[in-house]
Amino acid sequence: MPSELLAGRPEQIVSVLLNRGLKIDHSRLTDVVDYIASQYPQHRIVSTATTGWIDAELFITPLECIGNGDAIFQSESSTDGDYGRGGSLDGWRQSIGAVLPGNQLLQLGIGTALAGPLLAPLGIHAGGGFHLLWDSSNGKTTIVQCAASTWGHGAHFTLKWNATANGLEGIAALRNDCLLALDELGQADPRYVGDVVYSVADGIGKQRAGRSSAARRVRRWRVMLLSSGEVTLETKMAEAGKRTRAGQEVRLVTVSAGRAFGAWDNLHDYASGAALSDALKKASGTHYGHAGPEFVRALIESGDVEKLPAMLEAIRAHFPTTAGQAARVAERFAIVALALELAVGMGLLPMATGEGTASMVELYEDWQAGRNEGPSEDQQILRAIVDFIDRHASRFQSVKADAAETRDRAGFWEELPSGERLYLFTRGGLEEATNGFDLSRVVRALDSVGAIAKKEPGKQQHRKRLPDGRNLRLYWINPARLEPQH
Repeated sequence: MPSELLAGRPEQIVSVLLNRGLKIDHSRLTDVVDYIASQYPQHRIVSTATTGWIDAELFITPLECIGNGDAIFQSESSTDGDYGRGGSLDGWRQSIGAVLPGNQLLQLGIGTALAGPLLAPLGIHAGGGFHLLWDSSNGKTTIVQCAASTWGHGAHFTLKWNATANGLEGIAALRNDCLLALDELGQADPRYVGDVVYSVADGIGKQRAGRSSAARRVRRWRVMLLSSGEVTLETKMAEAGKRTRAGQEVRLVTVSAGRAFGAWDNLHDYASGAALSDALKKASGTHYGHAGPEFVRALIESGDVEKLPAMLEAIRAHFPTTAGQAARVAERFAIVALALELAVGMGLLPMATGEGTASMVELYEDWQAGRNEGPSEDQQILRAIVDFIDRHASRFQSVKADAAETRDRAGFWEELPSGERLYLFTRGGLEEATNGFDLSRVVRALDSVGAIAKKEPGKQQHRKRLPDGRNLRLYWINPARLEPQH
């Protein structure tokens, strides 16, 4: 207990002790506090309100200390984060582990759950994760619950996205160095979901003031995030008129969950994808809470913690060479692959060596192929301009002398000899079309695909003499260059 409790009401201390089984005459309850205050213990242990690594040889959960050292978990929260244990590790291996071979998405889920404890030893201070996207009832929620079963009850350890931002911060602190499993992205608040993704992945809560107006200590954590839903983060944020940024996309990577049999590639003698999903959901609530702690225990006992960065580099070499945002995503898939390979070597997962790495490389390549060429933020900008032209073509006025005045004008259009049109955006029109993006960022995206048809030396605009005599600088955009070039 914090020493500051001794300065408060005795009931704060005694009520906890009574709840834990203390039996004492009611008239002498205050003597208990006096007795505690008079003691001078010589042995000291670490008290922590977050799970995860205490040092290189000690890892703590609300249920146990793993490794070497003394620590106690004491959280201000009334919940233990739903960590729990049921059934047996062998039962988990024979049910959930047995169907891992040939099922890439299940490998991604289990690998993500086991990757959390690797972040700190790898020197990675922020987390991130994956979002499984597909129609309802295809098995993606089952994968999330199977991943959750590595640390607790599959259904209880999995939360809904409709939790408040503050609530998710608190849970993230209780899942430090572990897994944050979230289901049904469609239930999230579209106004704040983008900020939540940043906060959870970056591992830092909001600065808040206490009752005395002094700043409270900011909560920090490192978690791997596994999500599922029928909508993307981009679609969800669009409900509130917001755009996703590339930083959000790389923090929560969307992975298509549509496979041969729902979310499955290999049914392992089950009659259907639905039958396999039902069996795995039942198993995630029967055998749970063993694989994660055992993975950490074996990692500490192996003495390989300091070798993890070199191991990650070796696995990263299997992924295509990339830079920028794609490199960050490749690294996250590589961390999952490392977790899978380590767990296979420990005998935790009944898979062939190398299968986990091959699966993660393939999922990464599928993700990259779905982004088109170029930075994803560029694609969002170009698509926004295409959509704006499609929706608001009537707001562009012809540059011809006899053209009718256009209401709420966003720019002009000029016809080329080929019959195609160039759209001459005003500054305000282009800013409206790409709301949420800095104009200089928009111009870079346009220039990268050659969509700016005319520009003056040293500028991205070109002057146009209009019928009314004005000579305006406009952005000359060729819409044919905005679509992905194949």
